[in-house]
Amino acid sequence: MTTDIISSLAANTDNKNRYSPYALPDYLVEHYWWAYLSPFGVNFFDHGFIVNRILWGNYPVIANDAVDLISRQTKQKVAGISSAYGELFPKLVQQSQTESLYLFDIAPIQIEQMRKKIPADIVDKKCQFFIGDAEHIALVNQSVDVSVLFFLLHELPKAVRGNVLAQSIRIIKGGGRLIIVDYGQFTQSHLFHKNKIFRTVFEKIEPFLADFWHCELLVEIEVQAKTLGRVINLTKEQFYFDGFYRLLEFTVE
Repeated sequence: MTTDIISSLAANTDNKNRYSPYALPDYLVEHYWWAYLSPFGVNFFDHGFIVNRILWGNYPVIANDAVDLISRQTKQKVAGISSAYGELFPKLVQQSQTESLYLFDIAPIQIEQMRKKIPADIVDKKCQFFIGDAEHIALVNQSVDVSVLFFLLHELPKAVRGNVLAQSIRIIKGGGRLIIVDYGQFTQSHLFHKNKIFRTVFEKIEPFLADFWHCELLVEIEVQAKTLGRVINLTKEQFYFDGFYRLLEFTVE
C-alpha cells in the first residue's frame, strides 16, 4: 500500500502501526477508561451481541446499512475516525469496493483489538493503523474517498467534536463522502427522551450526550466545511428505533 497520503504527523515506526505523539485526552481517561482503555472493558464490550444490546437490538441493521452505503462506490479509500466495537470495519474492509482502510484511534489497545478482527492477509493488503488523535488526523488534505464517524461524536466535548468534524472533512477528496452514524436529535416523543429515569441513565453513562442530543449537528458540519472552504451537502438521512439513532451521508466538494 502506498503511503503518499500520510502526513508528517505520523511517526515513521513501521508501515502498519503509526504512532502519534499525542497523549490520551482527559475526557477519554476520565469518562470512558472503563469501556475503551481497560483490558477487561475491551474484552467485555467488543462482542456483537453486547454491542447489539447496547443499541437496543439495532446494531446489525445499522452496521449493515452503513457498509452497504459506503460500498455503493468502487475503489474507496476509507478513513475510520476511531475504532468501533463490533464488525463494522472488519466487514467493510473485506468488501471488494474498499481499496484501503486507514483506521485511527488514540488508544493502542483499540488498534490491537481491531487487528485481531481482520484477517491477516486483508491487514497486509488493505490496512494502515494510526495511534493518534482524531483532532490531528495524519493524512494530507483531500486524500480519501470516505470518512466514517461511527458512534463517536456523542462521546466528545463540543469543542473537540468541532475539531474532529473539521479534520474528517479536510481529508475527503472533492466528490467524496462523510458518513456519520450516531444518536438522533432530542425529541419530546421518544420514550428514552421524555422519561426522566431513562434520560438520566443515558446522560450518566454518556456525559456529553445531552449536549449532542440538543446540538444542531447539520449546522455544525456546515460551519466546519465552510471554514475549510468546502461545500457539504446532506444526501441521505436514515432513522432507526423511532429516530433514536440515525445514519447521515454527506457529499463534499
